[in-house]
Amino acid sequence: MPYVDVPEAGLWVEDGGGDGPPLVLLHALAGNSTCWAEQRPLFEAAGHRVITYDMRGFGRTRSAPEHRATGSMTADLEALVDALGLPRFSLVGTARGAVCATEYALDNPTRLAALVVSTSYCGLVDPASVRFRARYVDPDLPRLPTEEKELGRTYRAAHPEGVRRFLAMTRGSDSRDYGSYQSVREPLTLTRLARLPSVPVLALAGDEDRYAPPPVMKRVADHLPNAEYHLMPHAGHSA
Repeated sequence: MPYVDVPEAGLWVEDGGGDGPPLVLLHALAGNSTCWAEQRPLFEAAGHRVITYDMRGFGRTRSAPEHRATGSMTADLEALVDALGLPRFSLVGTARGAVCATEYALDNPTRLAALVVSTSYCGLVDPASVRFRARYVDPDLPRLPTEEKELGRTYRAAHPEGVRRFLAMTRGSDSRDYGSYQSVREPLTLTRLARLPSVPVLALAGDEDRYAPPPVMKRVADHLPNAEYHLMPHAGHSA
């Protein structure tokens, strides 16, 4: 540590260690593992062994440009938890990290004690899901400043220093080659979601999220077996 070797990359990993139940946290595209700085001490205080890492092409993870287009987020996660010797753990993914978490759960359900997917449409690409999300997402969203896309208006107004830290984190993340780095190995659809075995799932929505608005997250939760839905007040996409 802090680097764990996976095929064609060295993942930057922060492992709190200890004997508590392992908890792996997956970051979004807008940033890197430092996005968990405020949550980590809370989870550790609750007794968890907290593990965060920078995905390939992000933060301090090492990967040559020609290798950023190889593998998938899920394959890297599988290699990481095997290297750490985690037979069973809980997995939290936010935004694009939740896409990876969902596929990992589908492919490795017996490894998970619990799954949390936060502020994410979970990468659903079936036509019905694409049409449903389009009803709720502002078509001008890509043209908005990063802080307006990612952070809720309540947080922006109350925490200007937090906004500055968030923007500094996004500027420090190298995701130039993400377009060819696959989130998943097989397209995610409602049919695939419904096949998830009985892993306890918590689906979190932010009431100010512009990427995955509450109706979108509620629909995801409704199609995940054994899922509980919770709406977070005053929370944007990066919550």
